[in-house]
Amino acid sequence: MRDEWFKGLVQAKKASKLASLWLDIGAARIWLPEIAGKGEIDKLPRDPVLISSYLASDPPSLLTRLKCSNKDIERGRAIKEWRDKYPDPKHLPQVRKWLADVGEYVGDLLALLPATAPRSALPQVVAAIHDARDPLTLKDLAVSGDDLLAAGVRPGPDVGTTLTKLLAEVLEDPTRNTKEYLLTRV
Repeated sequence: MRDEWFKGLVQAKKASKLASLWLDIGAARIWLPEIAGKGEIDKLPRDPVLISSYLASDPPSLLTRLKCSNKDIERGRAIKEWRDKYPDPKHLPQVRKWLADVGEYVGDLLALLPATAPRSALPQVVAAIHDARDPLTLKDLAVSGDDLLAAGVRPGPDVGTTLTKLLAEVLEDPTRNTKEYLLTRV
């Protein structure tokens, strides 16, 4: 089943026409019950996992049933979790926080924008944040766990908690990502 659906999405002249046919003749109801409806899928890249996740009410369930790889199922799970939670592109700290939260799935979520919000400035804002190399993860911080231990933070969970709090400050304002500043916040 997966092969027919995925191959059709990739090879059809219009993926939306294929999805409509599957829905109209009842095949989707029988074999792909998670497919909730039609959408602007012709504006999406011809990635069957992305399109299926966009159309599905429960992407991880659909991709699991289609025997997709764990990586593809995780993509579907991230799409389900984040597809309705895009940040306001005018609020940079919110965009940086969103980028930190979505991690490696940012590409899939941005690829869905032409179908959900075609005029969004979010892709340009994300590109600018990446170009500026704003810190988005704990690894990107100017301090490490060893620095915190040397500054007197107790070993154990306190180190992780403190790093997470420091990252939140840096996501708010990337200029705070200096060793001197962050150590004064410990």
